[in-house]
Amino acid sequence: MWMRRVVWALVVGGLLLPVLASWALRRAINDGSVATASSLFPPDAPKVVMCAWAHPDDEITSAGTLARMAGESGARLVLVYLTRGERAKVEGKKAEEVGREREAEARAAGRVLGAEEVVVLGFPDGGLPGTDAMSARGAIGELIGRVRPSVVVTFDENVGFYGHPDHAQVGRWVREVVEAGAAKPEFPVRRLYQATLPGPMIDIARKHVDAFRKRYPQDPGRGLPAPTVAVRITPVAATKRALLDVHKSQAGVVRDVQPYYDRLPSWLYYRILDREYFALALER
Repeated sequence: MWMRRVVWALVVGGLLLPVLASWALRRAINDGSVATASSLFPPDAPKVVMCAWAHPDDEITSAGTLARMAGESGARLVLVYLTRGERAKVEGKKAEEVGREREAEARAAGRVLGAEEVVVLGFPDGGLPGTDAMSARGAIGELIGRVRPSVVVTFDENVGFYGHPDHAQVGRWVREVVEAGAAKPEFPVRRLYQATLPGPMIDIARKHVDAFRKRYPQDPGRGLPAPTVAVRITPVAATKRALLDVHKSQAGVVRDVQPYYDRLPSWLYYRILDREYFALALER
């Protein structure tokens, strides 16, 4: 009898400890004051979401949310990348080969997330701040006119999530296009969201994520916008994990921005990092 009790205690403890630990970590890194939602679509709006990123793999910031939105009945998701990401350092490969590989990864990411379309525009990687703004804004505007999204998701225009100039430039152009179109009754975009993080996550990232340590501004006033909504992504944990695995050429970067994701089962990892955050930049 005593042996049975010991075994039962070990089994229960083995089940409870991971749950309790994940609960404690989740509370420590999230901002419970931010309202949660299952998607970013406005009520009664067409379920069409378009994302604009700088590089293949940028969608990692919002992949769980996009998967949930794409999974809604009748919803459409379009992923847009302004560059092919050809300047990423991949040992033994030249820029053109890296660009082809990363473009293929972007299209694979679209398949994982259930995107209707993946668009890679081919502007110069690492050179977006010096790119002709009229050309870039024109390309973004043409896509919005064709896709007719009710929701657009992109980076913020100040820090570009962690301090990448290409990211911030895309955020700036997208905001300019949406703000200019908002005055027109026929303009389809109802909400513009920017991917962001709450304060506790930023603090942890600045200590443990190389990209944040090297680039994130010291002045809080120059950092990410405060989140206005969070989307719970636990129901699509396996999809987000599959999305990370798509970007094989950027495995080191993925491990940096999603620490230990490959050491824990997805159901547990995304019970801790169970939500993605967004700032509502424009609503009409």
